[in-house]
Amino acid sequence: MNDIKNIAVYLGSSGRCRPIFKQTAAKLGQLIAERNKTLVYGGMDAGPMGIVANNALEGGTEVIGVIPVDLKDSQRAHQNLSQKKLVPSLWERKLEMFHQMDAAITLAGGYGTADEMLEVLHWAHLGLHTKPMVLVNTEGYYNDLIAFMHTLPDLPRKQLIIVKSIEDAFARLEKWNTPKTTDTYGHFPHFEDQILQETAKPYIIENSSVKEAYILTTALGLKQLQKHERSLGILNTDGQYNLFLEWVKRAQEENFITKHCTQLYSVGATKEELEEKLKHQPKIQIDLENDKWGKSEN
Repeated sequence: MNDIKNIAVYLGSSGRCRPIFKQTAAKLGQLIAERNKTLVYGGMDAGPMGIVANNALEGGTEVIGVIPVDLKDSQRAHQNLSQKKLVPSLWERKLEMFHQMDAAITLAGGYGTADEMLEVLHWAHLGLHTKPMVLVNTEGYYNDLIAFMHTLPDLPRKQLIIVKSIEDAFARLEKWNTPKTTDTYGHFPHFEDQILQETAKPYIIENSSVKEAYILTTALGLKQLQKHERSLGILNTDGQYNLFLEWVKRAQEENFITKHCTQLYSVGATKEELEEKLKHQPKIQIDLENDKWGKSEN
């Protein structure tokens, strides 16, 4: 891990997830500190996000939190960060975290976590970077999502490292040598503006790819945060999104998303079926404070 100093961590903020996921976050924070690395994360004090930061800080290492001022996340900003970087929006948060990091580790989480991971993988497919993405599959949490991703034609397999434990994540990163082609970055495409257009037209995902799954999780995350009210649809013609939807069920069962989050989209096997469902898609209000975050982990 000679050239890896800053590690971005993507993970959930749910205070209601099982202890194993909180223990994994704690272990990651401890090992980042023991190895004298810098933690870069989303800056919140809730759930595993607060836990990973607390353990890194207790270990004496630097913790950089990147917080968008236009999201409710800013209401739960960690108060003891080494550096607090305030950015205008979700997109700027993800871009700033990317530029700060030398590598990323993804732990269990919901729509936002999947969005962050898939975005970095999409950029890797486009040849915009060669940074490694380590996915820690604690207790098989990501089994269905991993199986789904391996059906996608644009998955950058060399940069996606899948492990079962935090120790394995560091063992793999110790062997990673980032090619020296990341000094100059090109344009990083994103889709927030496209999703947030002021229109009543539904947003429909028709194809299966890392790019489309990234757009879908971005749209779901923004809708969860009440940044838009557009109806969201998945055209599941050949069952290509079945595995993704199974992972969504697991995320809800493990309380990384609320039960209402599974009502933010509609699924249809045909365009006609999907269009009919979209006409009746309910408007959902999600109480993140009470239904997801829970008490501060400070």
